[in-house]
Amino acid sequence: NDREKRKEVRSLIDSIQNILDDIEKEAIQYHTNDQSEELSFQIKRNLNNNLSSKVKILKLKGFEIGKCDKYRKQLRQAITLNNFDTEKFEPQAFTSEIVRDILNRKGNFINEIETCFSKNYK
Repeated sequence: NDREKRKEVRSLIDSIQNILDDIEKEAIQYHTNDQSEELSFQIKRNLNNNLSSKVKILKLKGFEIGKCDKYRKQLRQAITLNNFDTEKFEPQAFTSEIVRDILNRKGNFINEIETCFSKNYK
């Protein structure tokens, strides 16, 4: 049973990483190109529905998520707090602070999930 639970959790974490990769790609595309309502909607859906539901499932399986909620919030803020859905939208350079923040926050989130996995399944 423990082995099966570990495999299920690993599969969920892999799914979360795929969602995070999609979010990162979409967010960078959104911020570095012309503003797109469709892309904005897609990002919000991935952040608020897809990612949140996977993290909730981890919690329901008894997986200790550590600071994952904190890092998920920071990622959402990095994507949506500045230059998102505003009348003052300006396309950003790939070297902009907004893009750097998105990359860093995603990295923090993934690192925390992997750290928690290691602690949960020593």
